[in-house]
Amino acid sequence: MLVQQIVPLIRAAVSRGAVKPIGAEDLEELAAEGFALAARWLDSAERHGKIVSPNSLAYYAIQALKSGRRSGSSGRTDAMSAAVQLDGAVTMTSMDEVLRTDAEANCDITLHDVLAGQSESADMVAARNLDWSMVAERLDRRERYVVRETALETPGTKLAKRLKVSTARVTQIKRKVAGKIRDAWGNDALQDALRKQAWQSRRIKGRKAA
Repeated sequence: MLVQQIVPLIRAAVSRGAVKPIGAEDLEELAAEGFALAARWLDSAERHGKIVSPNSLAYYAIQALKSGRRSGSSGRTDAMSAAVQLDGAVTMTSMDEVLRTDAEANCDITLHDVLAGQSESADMVAARNLDWSMVAERLDRRERYVVRETALETPGTKLAKRLKVSTARVTQIKRKVAGKIRDAWGNDALQDALRKQAWQSRRIKGRKAA
């Protein structure tokens, strides 16, 4: 019943504009929300031994979507919910919205700058540790030492003295390590590691433009 009768009814209603998308929603997403609501009600009806018609379930799913109800939430306590936006209680603002101009830094301060975390998230740290373990097992003790000291911005001349080798040899070790990193992570690994986040790049461009 769900697949053959209810889903086509909901899809047709959404396609002809019976429900207007809210925020970043699209028609496919709205239809999927309707499918999920109808499936939940159909399951509940079957478990309680009730008989429901496809037309009724499709109708109530569409009405629920119109009121802002979604499969993940039916309340109005979430500021990002469709229902709250329909009530006009919140306003969606672009992350590029300029809050003020920093005269000293000669650039605009946007929501990106205010909300973006200045420290790495736990998932990024965990992902990097997992990625690094792929490389670390390919490096010998001296190569790991060079990588660590390079990350600490130790000059190549100091590294050469500590390792009792020439600066040219330190450069060779670094190139060898870079090759192993590319073998483990791909050719774009080093560029990705040095690439700034999108919001940081926008801010830098704003400074240059100013």
